[in-house]
Amino acid sequence: MSKLTLKQEKFARQYCGPCEGNASAAYRAAYNADKMSNEAVHVKACELLKNGKVSVMIEEIKAVNAEASAITLEEITGGLRRVATAAAGAGQHSAAAQALVALAKLGGLMIEKRALTVDDQREHLDAVSNLAALPIVTKNKDKEKQVTH
Repeated sequence: MSKLTLKQEKFARQYCGPCEGNASAAYRAAYNADKMSNEAVHVKACELLKNGKVSVMIEEIKAVNAEASAITLEEITGGLRRVATAAAGAGQHSAAAQALVALAKLGGLMIEKRALTVDDQREHLDAVSNLAALPIVTKNKDKEKQVTH
């Protein structure tokens, strides 16, 4: 496969970098588009995205960026272990314990359980409704009535 032109490569790098996926902005950064209409820039940028060589380079850049920014489980566990060891060595047992608890949660050894209770008293429902700024629907024996706040 033949190489990209300098402008095509700049477009791909701009598209994956500073222009954050905005093809028109990447086109303007790579090419002289001062006298072009927005529509013309858009069409040319779309053509570049469809170009096989350019799209392959974009995918390669994205893969390198994803790999560089990926956080691995090993990285997190290693960091927590270092923190726990350093904190314990410094006599900061609370910090060491927090790091160990985070490790245990990460490893699935500890699961946080939360209890949810529902207060269905009218006062509570009115307060929640006021906070949410939603209408309260009350039912009478004869008909349904909607009260708004």
